[in-house]
Amino acid sequence: MSALALMLLLGAGGSPVRPLHEVPESVSGQRVAGERPTDPSAPLPRFEPGESVESLVSPGGRFRLHFSRSGPNAVAAADSDGNGVPDSVETAARMYDRVAVFYEGLGYRLPPEDTALPGGNNGGDEKFDVYLVDFALRADGAYRMDGCLGEGTNCAGHILQENDFAGYSYRSYEEAVATLASHEFFHAVQAVYHAGLGSVAGEGTAVWATERFEPALDDLEHFSSSYMTRPDRTLVVDPDGPAQSFSYGSSLFFQFLGERFGEGLIRSLWEESVRSPSAPWPALLETCLRRDWSTDFDRAFTEFAQWNLSTGSHWQAGQGGYARGAGYAELVVAPKELPLDEPSVRVAPAATRYFEVAGGAETVSVVFQPRQGDETGALHLMVAAQTPQAVLRVVRAEGPGPLTLQLPAQDATRVTVAVVDGRLQGTGRYGRLCVAHSATATPCGALNPDGGVPEGGTPDAGTPDGGGTPGEPQEPEEPQAPDTSKGCQAAPGAWWAGLLLAGGLWRLRRRAPSRLLAGPSPRAGHRADER
Repeated sequence: MSALALMLLLGAGGSPVRPLHEVPESVSGQRVAGERPTDPSAPLPRFEPGESVESLVSPGGRFRLHFSRSGPNAVAAADSDGNGVPDSVETAARMYDRVAVFYEGLGYRLPPEDTALPGGNNGGDEKFDVYLVDFALRADGAYRMDGCLGEGTNCAGHILQENDFAGYSYRSYEEAVATLASHEFFHAVQAVYHAGLGSVAGEGTAVWATERFEPALDDLEHFSSSYMTRPDRTLVVDPDGPAQSFSYGSSLFFQFLGERFGEGLIRSLWEESVRSPSAPWPALLETCLRRDWSTDFDRAFTEFAQWNLSTGSHWQAGQGGYARGAGYAELVVAPKELPLDEPSVRVAPAATRYFEVAGGAETVSVVFQPRQGDETGALHLMVAAQTPQAVLRVVRAEGPGPLTLQLPAQDATRVTVAVVDGRLQGTGRYGRLCVAHSATATPCGALNPDGGVPEGGTPDAGTPDGGGTPGEPQEPEEPQAPDTSKGCQAAPGAWWAGLLLAGGLWRLRRRAPSRLLAGPSPRAGHRADER
């Protein structure tokens, strides 16, 4: 391992790292490949000139895996059966076969043969190519699109996979390959339907697909905090920069859709993208929900916001919600004092603002007054009485107009208030939120007619979805990760350092023998914005 890679590990307390699967700059869309990693002019990671590259066809005959035995991209050399092929390569080959058979069994179309594309750079034959190369801890895989037989559809490509997973935090080499293969090959499946639905649909459904392939893998659990620490960020605008982990965290929404409406809904979304190639993914989902499930995006998203109250230690079997919610991150909500008067709460489309106050009172009264002139459709108020172990009861109020609720809370240790915007497009809306421990219908007293900021007040903008200027999306500030979050960790605050050092890591990291083939590696605390 190079000195630069060692610096990153030491910054993380010596813990193995778990970055995003793809290099950040390639997450926002399907990256088109100019050359294969065997070409000297290909972007990093690639095989070095003079590096001897061999290949192995998978047992099922669909994949060809390219690898080297020595040099910076060398795979682990162990060959337990003595057949002359490294065990790690054979493990990966079998896993890709399993993944392809599984997705085909779910009804998905598999990628076309790459020999059908113009040009001859196809890895030597029609098989799907996987290249085992060193990602130097920046990422652990990538799907590269070679070309399409249709207009942005029926596309073929190849996969780059980390060569040995040395220094990563997966519990075993097999777990690492299963996670990476199921994730990246689902990107290849996506490209059969639509090559550019954006990072939320792309990464969100790819993480969902890994969970569907093997629920024991912890990718969705690992990334759930990337959504649960920022539910006030809109789902319908792709993030940029260091916030790109939010796209992976959005897998929680697709997991909700699959559990609530059936896994066929996710496939229907991708199939609908072929029929309506110019439509954004929320509109495609709306079409599928209305046509096949007699509901809509607004109602689905509002129910999703309620499911998110019951995760982690708040999950209980039999109370509804996620089947495996105990393994997902909990919402991070800063407690507020009562009485609460938030004069200008901003909520984005497909986003939720959560607030928490103390329980124990006989009745809690809540009112949300939308700002005068704002459209009030698809606006919801939700209040939940909770204990540390369970959600006791939930009440909801729907727009239009002021939203008012009262909730018995004597047996609750805390009360969570949620303002939910179920629209699938648009800019943020404002309103005044008031909460009081009393059975009054007007906990704010006399409301301002416009629901805005009273004299001397200050707005609470929350996480922007469209920035200060309507219609111009901007990146929100990254939140701090909670101490209680789960998963694996890079150095706190070190995503920028990783990017600055990345150029050197590609070149300077020497291969370290993988401990993953020998057994589990230790796990560390989790960072919300990177893995």
